[in-house]
Amino acid sequence: MAVTNTPKKHLSVVGAPLAIHGPATEAAPHAEPLTAPPVAAETGTTGMAHPDTLRQVGPLTRLVLGDDWKQRLRTRRSLMGGFNYLVFIVLLNLAARYGWLPEVPVHQVSFVLLAMVAAFYTLLRSGLNRQFADPSLTMPQMLLPATVTAWVYTFGGPLRDGVLLMLAPVLLFGFRNLRPGKVRLLSGYVLALMGGVMVWLVHTDPQNHDMGGELVRFMLVAVVVVTLWQYTSNDTEESSGVLHALGVMLFTDDARQRLRIQRYMMAAANFVICTIVLAYAVSTGAVEARLGWWLGCYMMANVGVFYALLRSGLNLHFADPSLTLPQIMVALTCVVWSYAILGESRGAALILLALILMFGMFNLTAKQTRMAAFFALCSQGLTMLFMATLAPDRYPVRQEMVNFLFACTSLPTISVLSGQLSTLRHRLQSRKDELAEALARIQTLATRDELTGLFNRRHMMETLALQKKFSDKGGRIFCIGILDIDHFKHVNDTHGHGVGDEVLRHFAQHAQSVMRDSDVIARWGGEEFLLMLTDCRLDQAEAGLERLREVINAAPMADTIPGLRVTFSSGLTEQRYEETIDQTIERADQALYRAKRGGRNRTVAG
Repeated sequence: MAVTNTPKKHLSVVGAPLAIHGPATEAAPHAEPLTAPPVAAETGTTGMAHPDTLRQVGPLTRLVLGDDWKQRLRTRRSLMGGFNYLVFIVLLNLAARYGWLPEVPVHQVSFVLLAMVAAFYTLLRSGLNRQFADPSLTMPQMLLPATVTAWVYTFGGPLRDGVLLMLAPVLLFGFRNLRPGKVRLLSGYVLALMGGVMVWLVHTDPQNHDMGGELVRFMLVAVVVVTLWQYTSNDTEESSGVLHALGVMLFTDDARQRLRIQRYMMAAANFVICTIVLAYAVSTGAVEARLGWWLGCYMMANVGVFYALLRSGLNLHFADPSLTLPQIMVALTCVVWSYAILGESRGAALILLALILMFGMFNLTAKQTRMAAFFALCSQGLTMLFMATLAPDRYPVRQEMVNFLFACTSLPTISVLSGQLSTLRHRLQSRKDELAEALARIQTLATRDELTGLFNRRHMMETLALQKKFSDKGGRIFCIGILDIDHFKHVNDTHGHGVGDEVLRHFAQHAQSVMRDSDVIARWGGEEFLLMLTDCRLDQAEAGLERLREVINAAPMADTIPGLRVTFSSGLTEQRYEETIDQTIERADQALYRAKRGGRNRTVAG
């Protein structure tokens, strides 16, 4: 029995199994771990454990959070949100104690929030949440606090601007954990709810709620909502026509620069909206004309400068071509400036601090995000202190203190979430690169012979089937040849299988060097190779094989044995329209058999 060097079939992946998992809940892929780990300590099987199971879970933790690691994760996150509600309740009750807010509505809101925290905890701890499509109950946990915030806004009085700022963490948390469609739904609900509440307040209490101030606040909420919608939408481009030419003129034809400019245009639109609001405030006398003029010119000048940097390509000379951190710092100075001149409506500017940090969360690192949040808090605090000292009648210390406390509650939360998102983004990119590398290797192993680098038998059959379809439709003939190295068993027996492998590799290399670009050769098995010669007749294919024979007969086949030469026999056929690929290969195989019987080192056409 002949000894042949059959293709090696060692296809294994050392390490964790490769799997592709879809989202298990309504949350985004990072809201829950990607796979449910088989944990020895909890399930009795072996495998990679979730980080929560790598340490011993205490009895108190099991009592409060449960036994299942997924349920513990969901419940823990819900309780973290409940802690934020407790802080909000404390602030509300302090404001009621000092007479800034009415006590009865504050107590009602406090009761509702506590009941809400208890209800979500009960659903999660009891496991009833598993009856829903989203076991994390993310959407209900976003809708209820948004509704409560609108409720508090109705009796917030002079503190309602700070209350409005609480919508930012709600929207940001929903943006991070909901699918794009649900993000738009949540944003639309918030916009419609706040718009309805503002209209109702202006209608029922026009003395304390003027149309201009409520319009400013509504526009600021709309800015946040539109930004979220833009980030959850797919970019579309016109492929031709006037719109395409206009797009190239405004955004360039470079894909990356185009994306940077489009993202900046969203920030520029916010600046334009804020300038319009500022102009309205100047027209109503809420802002001094000179101060409003200077701030408006400053914002529009920055819009022009950053667009010029991005459109001209000068941004490419910086480490961050998007210029995210400089844009954020400039925007923060605009917010601080507007807070100093807006007077009674100044609290509405606080929500822009959250918007600015949200703008940078996709490009800034965790360190840069913390830096921006720290700068925002320090600059805002110093501005409040300066204005309270300069004009205490217009900027009461107590009111400024409450506004600053709301900022201290919201901005660090956004900073932490942004930092986590930045870390997660880098982690997901790393996993994406690893997966792409693994898929490329799997693709290579699935289509290539590991020893020679040629196509393997399975992929060659797919290529032949496709070529036959083209040939049948176009009427172009192609030929199939089977090549077999003569006396290959003698090479293995005399010099060993290592030299035999060298012979196979060198044979493949020389064959590829002689073939045309349109021809394809594959390792068919052992020392046999199958050759497909496209768009040629039988006599042309025979001439091509003779050129290959001259190269093979003269070329050294092993580096370790320079004098080693080999020959090959081949059977050649022309593919016929009425027969299948298997029938053509069978005729070529019979021709190869006759070539071997006829003395080897020759080509026989069949």
